[in-house]
Order: sequence, then C-alpha cells, then structure tokens
Amino acid sequence: MKTLLKFLGIICFLTISSYFFLFLISEIYLPNPEILGEKIISGGTEFYDRSGKTLLYKIGLRRSWVEFEDIPDRIVKTTLIAEDFNFYKHKGVSLQAILRSIYLNIKTKSLEYGGSTITQQLARNIFLSKEKTIFRKLKEIILALKIEKKYSKNEILKYYLNSIYYGEGNIGIRAAADYYFDKKLKDLNWQEAAILAAIPKAPTLYAPVSEENIKRLKERRDYILQRLKDVGWINESEYQEAISEEIKIIKTKYAGMIAPHFVIEVINQIKKIFPEVNLEDSNFKVITSLDLDLQKIAEKAVFEGAEKNKEKYGGANAALMAINPKNGEVLALVGSKDFYDESIDGQVNVPFRFRQPGSAFKPISYAALFELGYPDKTIVFDVPTDFGNYRPQNFDKKFKGPVSLRQALAESRNVPSVKVFYLAIPERVVELARKSGMNYLKDWQNYGLSMGLGTAEIRMADLIRFYGALANDGILVPQTLILKIIKDNKIIYEYQQKEERIISSETARILNDILKDIEARRGLFQASLKYTIFPGYEVALKTGTTQFYQDAWTFGYTPNIVVGVWAGNTDGRRMNSLGASLVAALPIFYQFLSEIISLNKIPPEFFIELESREIDKPMLNGSFVSPYGIHDILFYVDRTNPLGPIPSNPYSDPQYIIWENALQIWLRQNIENLSHIQDI
Repeated sequence: MKTLLKFLGIICFLTISSYFFLFLISEIYLPNPEILGEKIISGGTEFYDRSGKTLLYKIGLRRSWVEFEDIPDRIVKTTLIAEDFNFYKHKGVSLQAILRSIYLNIKTKSLEYGGSTITQQLARNIFLSKEKTIFRKLKEIILALKIEKKYSKNEILKYYLNSIYYGEGNIGIRAAADYYFDKKLKDLNWQEAAILAAIPKAPTLYAPVSEENIKRLKERRDYILQRLKDVGWINESEYQEAISEEIKIIKTKYAGMIAPHFVIEVINQIKKIFPEVNLEDSNFKVITSLDLDLQKIAEKAVFEGAEKNKEKYGGANAALMAINPKNGEVLALVGSKDFYDESIDGQVNVPFRFRQPGSAFKPISYAALFELGYPDKTIVFDVPTDFGNYRPQNFDKKFKGPVSLRQALAESRNVPSVKVFYLAIPERVVELARKSGMNYLKDWQNYGLSMGLGTAEIRMADLIRFYGALANDGILVPQTLILKIIKDNKIIYEYQQKEERIISSETARILNDILKDIEARRGLFQASLKYTIFPGYEVALKTGTTQFYQDAWTFGYTPNIVVGVWAGNTDGRRMNSLGASLVAALPIFYQFLSEIISLNKIPPEFFIELESREIDKPMLNGSFVSPYGIHDILFYVDRTNPLGPIPSNPYSDPQYIIWENALQIWLRQNIENLSHIQDI
C-alpha cells in the first residue's frame, strides 16, 4: 500500500508539475494569440497606378487579404480534404493524428510526421519556427489550444488561408489564385481549387513551375479530387471534368505584372533614389504616374501595329511612350510588342535603349537655328551637295532648289537639314540636345555633319523630353514615373516638379507652327496624311526613318500630351524598303491618339499663336534673288552673327565653296525653271 501510494504521489506530482510547466510555457515563453491579425502584414514593395487603386506588381512576398465570407465553398472543402478533414470537430488538436504521427516517426526513426491540424499549422506559421523538435511541437499544441479558445473556427480558417505559403512568393489563397491562374477566387473551378490546396504541403515540390513539379502536383491533386468524391462533396461528372484537365507550367518571372516595361523602369529609378534599401522587405507603397486606361490603349496599338508591320515590312516589334509635357509624368510606356516574346527580345525596353532617331532629331537643329534669330521664311538651297565624302539624298529622291526653313522641316528634306545643323553651329545643337537629357552625346565631330540627320544614337525617353519642351512653350520639366512613395502611412518621397527654359517661347512657337501645319507637310506625307489629322485638335508631329530602314519613328504632340512611337526589329535587322516611318510608326501613333481622343482622355488645347518674325536681309527675308545675284546662304550670313552685315569674305567659311559650287552647278542645269519658283 505504501509503495502504491508513493507511486500515485509521484504520478500526481508529475501531473501537477507538467501542468505548471505547460502554464509557464504558455504564459511566459509563448506569444499572445490575440495579436494574430497584427502578425499578418504586407511587407515587400507594392507598385500602383496613378489612382493608387490598381496593383501593378509586388516585389517580395505577395499578400492579398480576403474575408471569410468571400472565400468560396470549394476552397474551404479542398483545403479541409488536403489538410484537416475533421477541422470543425476537434478543439485545435487531433489526438488521432498525433498518435498516428508518433507511430510513423518511431517506425521511420525520424521526426518527419507531425499530425498538425490547421490550427496548429496556423500557430506554427505565424508564431513559431520551422524546427522539428519535441519542444517546438509542445509549444505548437499549447498555442493551438489557446487560439481555438480565442477565435471561432471560421476566423481560424480565414487566418490560415490568408497566411499559408503557396510557393513562388505567394502568401494567402487570394494571392495564389491571382498568380497561378490570373483569376478571382469565385471563378476558380474544382481542379484549380484542388491544385491550390495541394501546394502548401511542400511548395518547392508542388508549385507548377517545372515538369517534375507538375508530375508530383498531379498525383496530389488527383488524390484530393478522389477524396472529394469519396466524401460526397463532388459528384462523378465534376470529378471526371476536374481530373481530366491539364496542369500547365506557369511563367514565374514577372508573372502577374501589369505594364512590365514601365514597372521595371520604376524599380530601376527607386534603386537610384534608395540604393541601400532592400525592396524585398521595404514595405514601400509606390504610386506611379501610369494612366492604366492609356496604357491599355497603347499596348493594343503597339501590338496590332507590330503585327501588321511584321507581315508588310519585316518589322516585328514596336514601342510607345506618352508623357504629360506640363509636369513630365510618364502616362504610358510600352517597351515592346510583347514583353514575354523571346523571339523579338520582348523584355528589351526600347524607349530606354540607344538607337538612331533619323529625321526625328532635326527639330533640335532647327530650334538651335531659330534661337539665333532666323525667320522660318529663310531660304536654303536643296541641291545635290557633297559635304566632304558625304552626299545625302532626300526621301523622295528629288532636289527642290530654294526652299524655306518651314518647307524644309515640314517635308524633312535632308540637304537643307544638314545646312541647318551647320548654320546653327553644331556645338550649340549638341548643347541643346544635352539640356534635353541627351548628356551622353559626344562632340559632334565624332559623327560629322550627318549628325544633323540623326545618326547619333539617343534614347526615345530623352528625345521625347525635347518634344515635351516644344509642347510646353519651350520649358523642360523633369521626367518621372513615380509620383510618391509611402512607408508606414508616411510619404517618404514625392516628385517635385522643376522647370527649365531650354529655348525661347518664340522658337517653340515657330517649331510648333511648322510641325502642326497640315498643308506644309502634305508633300511629304501624301497618302499617309490622313494619319496626321485629328478633327478639333491641333497636333504637331515629326517622323524619322534611319538610312537602312532599321528604325521608324513618329513623335507627335499637343499642348497636353506627347507621344513617341518606334517600329522595327530590336536586334537591328532592317525592314524592307517600304518600311518607312510614314507607314510603320505613324499608324500606331494615329491609332493611339485617335482612341484616347474619342474617349475624352485629353481635352482639346491649342498652341499659342506665332508672331511673325521679319528680317530685312537676303535669304532671311524669303527671297533668294538679290542685287548680288543668286548665292547660297553662306554668302549672306556669318554663322556667329547671322543678323549682322553680309560677310566681307564668305570664303573664310570652310563650307562656303562646297555649298556655292553645288548651287551654281544646279543653277546651270535648272536656270529655265527659276522663273516660276522665284517667289516662294
């Protein structure tokens, strides 16, 4: 009896001690389950459109909260089948599952089997480590019991489905549905619900990102579907339909990203602003400048345009960028026809790559020239000219003789444009380009006079800045894709608009007046003229095609939007000789601008009227015949002082002989035609 009493005493002591030990663990060493909701936070870096409502992408773990009432019944059932069939019956711990796991662990001499309920898994995922020890298991059980006491079953399941890891950076059922299927929870079918229920068991083994994972995932999916049928939660026809569906490998990198070229460039800019910050856990909320409606219209125009170009001209790719010239905000950015198309190097972001702009560069030369006081009626001769191992041709293979600067720019005539580049003083042209953002341009002599025709490689994102300054009456504003960055409900970065006048209002108005002049550009555009007309709107534009049809450009603008379009092949392959800007790039521009106008995305706004500039000097006054006879413009102007007196010795300019000789040869061949072209 004494021995028995002693044994019972020891048992009681151990029992009381165990309860006391468990109490100490739960009260001292374990977290309070009342903070469960607070532990499920966002993290990472989220990128939103300008409204702050549409999530474009998230770096780091993706979370998207969902309330229990918004979780479909099939999600609940597949989860219970896969993880804890008796969830609504137990009190947080399943004795049967624990005994089974003990047996299997002893049998396999391991700690691989846990027998955890959904509540235990929730406790472990939120509060505990992944270590496989008896002590951690004990803490898990105690926490599960406390959670069951604090929360209802539906609340526990809600927390579980919002916190469980589904692989590939997705936390929570809603994020997983969006990532793997691009669907809302309510739209998931039984097969898709079973796949999501299968993944959490071992995400690295079951996430559908490889053929090996697909095989394992199919086995587990099929097991879940079979169990659903066995317990009567789906019928035979539902089972057969679900099990017959193919499981496809998903594209993991950038999956679910909206406007990928735009977002990637935003990421690049943030890394420059915060070089020490890890975006994986920064908890940044980035409000971008992207107008999602304009972006969708741009993507459609680029895709459809590139498809047509591929068939007609051999140009498989295209790009588009749109900015607000008043504040520099990038409204739309499409870096290629299809970001995911490797055959066209779709992930190359063309607006931020260096390419020759062709004639789209010419307005910079003309702006530098007009800054010197030249009127747009100034005459230059469009005649065959060898500028020193460089003999440019015109687009139409013709030479028109005397043309005004207005006509020369509107018709994009090459010989006059080379002369304009030289007259404007090349160093000044380069300096203006650098002020516009092209500060990587070298000394013009690295390119020669051909730089005036756009042979120096630049970026669309920089050239569009210059056109933005034209649209903004000569004032350049910085370019931005980011409006503000928020962390912990505080704004830590906000775009500050700055202004810099890079050309005078008068110069901007001259260029705008020329580039919006439909009649002036008629001779160049001809059959494509219809793509330049937008009833009720004034639209200025300039096109450009590089020498071997590698690049086709259109830059068009109103006072409140600037659009740049490129067409061609990313790898530099040439389009055929029909693939000029007027047919490859201009229609894409027209489709984009027409649609946003039809949807009232931009209001009509008109350019400020031009005041006539009059200079009483031969050639600058619109007359190429003078008391001195007929000479090229260098006979009348000193480049450093064009409004001053006629040079006493024009031969001191190294280009004078070249230009003058070319003119005199042309005059001898065309003297009989001068009578009807004198008055232009």
